[in-house]
Amino acid sequence: MLARDIDSSAMAVNLKKLDLNLLVIFEAVYSTQNISQAATRLAMSQPAVSNSLARLREMLEDPLFVRAPGGVEPTVRARELIVPIREALGLIDRQIAPAGDIDLATYKRNFRIIISDNLEVLMMPAIARTLAADAPGISIECVQGDRNFAEEVRSGKIDLACFPFPIDTTDIVTKAICPLDVVVVSRRNHPGINGVLDLETFCRMPQIALGRELRGLTNIDKALVAKGMERRIAYMAAKLWSIPPLVERTDLIGMLPRRFVEAIADNYRLDIHEVPTGLEEQHAYMMWHTNSEHDAGHRWLRESMLRATLLN
Repeated sequence: MLARDIDSSAMAVNLKKLDLNLLVIFEAVYSTQNISQAATRLAMSQPAVSNSLARLREMLEDPLFVRAPGGVEPTVRARELIVPIREALGLIDRQIAPAGDIDLATYKRNFRIIISDNLEVLMMPAIARTLAADAPGISIECVQGDRNFAEEVRSGKIDLACFPFPIDTTDIVTKAICPLDVVVVSRRNHPGINGVLDLETFCRMPQIALGRELRGLTNIDKALVAKGMERRIAYMAAKLWSIPPLVERTDLIGMLPRRFVEAIADNYRLDIHEVPTGLEEQHAYMMWHTNSEHDAGHRWLRESMLRATLLN
């Protein structure tokens, strides 16, 4: 018997013993790296997920996951398996999944997303109202993003990311969703600003800005330096939401996305000024893995978030 005949025979035996649901459970545990979260995502009990994982461990003769702080982490063998398993599940899903929309009343899923603060306030109120009224089985978990968020999208830990920092790879879909032009904000009737904010005043006044790492995800400072300008940053905040109340209660000025400022205008006593020099246009982007392109639930999430952006 030829070697390839032996290999084919062994593969047939292995596939006969394999329950496809075990691969779905493996992918969920790998994505969440937490048994409880995987169970929630699959609408299963935690013991059922653990028992299924035990069957797969026995079949593959590998622990697959070991305990880690906050959950589990994959073994070397699991890391080798995840890409072909995701490709296989994606292929099957594309071939047999119905082309129509999901039934929000019965659909069960937990989505994990990354979304910048300025986009969250635009997109998510409408989505949250839909979940509360029409989709009791769907939940969305928003997690903090950084420069390495592409790996989390690629690994499946994150379903979708909305960020002002596009990914340029063939396995991740990147879609520009809205411009991110910025304005200058100051406290109402700031004594240091007389009418229109001019360039000299803008450069002289102390400012509040995001910390260096977060600020590096935008082109604001790069554009200012290219024009021979430099901001006088007196305070660096860890979160975008820290800027409005600090501007309102101090003489610091700040720069924020226009649509974010418009969305929160009723909550803070702020004056809005145009940036006293032209800046290169920047966009916000929505990104997801190609494996999710034809996933009906994922498509609903993408389209709902895009629709909310257009309406705000």
